[in-house]
Amino acid sequence: MVHEPVNLNLLATNTEAHDISIQSGGGTREYDPARDVIYLGSWDTLQYFTSVCCGRAPEPWVADVRHLALSLDMSDSGLWLPIALCNLPLLETLSVVYPAASGTFDCHDTVPLPANPATALDLLTDEERAELTVNADYLYETHGSDIRIVWTKNADEHLKIVEDNLVRDADWRGTRPPIWDHARGRLKLKYQAKVFRPLRLKPYGSARDDERGV
Repeated sequence: MVHEPVNLNLLATNTEAHDISIQSGGGTREYDPARDVIYLGSWDTLQYFTSVCCGRAPEPWVADVRHLALSLDMSDSGLWLPIALCNLPLLETLSVVYPAASGTFDCHDTVPLPANPATALDLLTDEERAELTVNADYLYETHGSDIRIVWTKNADEHLKIVEDNLVRDADWRGTRPPIWDHARGRLKLKYQAKVFRPLRLKPYGSARDDERGV
């Protein structure tokens, strides 16, 4: 089941109904893999999803998952996500969620869930992706010696690092998941940069604008 934090129909009407919706919260509905994004924003959730939900005896519903999102600090997941990909045959998009739409961030910065219930994941614009900066400056521990990792990337360049690392690890020892594109030697995934933003809803009676970012 998916918890709807607010009544989206009430949010789109007048101010009084909007406030009632925020205060009362929403209900629950069935998980819809076509539109719902599973957000992995901590090591606990990442490990539980990859090792339990997508483990040796995967939960039946994970075979239908199409959209995953990782917080910035979870975007370098090592072998956790590549191994889980073996049980995610319909996965279409992998998003990296940044702390804000602009600014400079460390690659290990966390992205907590927003306190505002009327918030959704939204795609960064071309301009935002070009101007957002991600820095790395850390020691990578190996069996032989530590390696200093230093780089500065914009969001598009950072997504490319995430993609390349995931492709490398998914192809580790020739273990390739169902979404592997053998002709291209890549994964059949669309990589996206996202951020949590307040829902933008049009006035009641017009086309809804609450389904965004997928």
